[in-house]
Amino acid sequence: MENYNLISTLVENGLELRKSKVGNIDPTYFKSLVGSLCYLTCTKLDILYGVGLINKYMEALDQSHLNAT
Repeated sequence: MENYNLISTLVENGLELRKSKVGNIDPTYFKSLVGSLCYLTCTKLDILYGVGLINKYMEALDQSHLNAT
């Protein structure tokens, strides 16, 4: 792997997302937003890691998840 080129991802360094006990975000809006981003990953592979990261938190949403999205 010494000859491979590094690529940058569009995820902020040091970003910490945790599951929230109190969900104050509309889950329908968030799921629609993440679904649209999943559709975009077919053509924009550089967002694949970030979309997968926020996809983990679909059930316990917080404002930080929406900001990361």
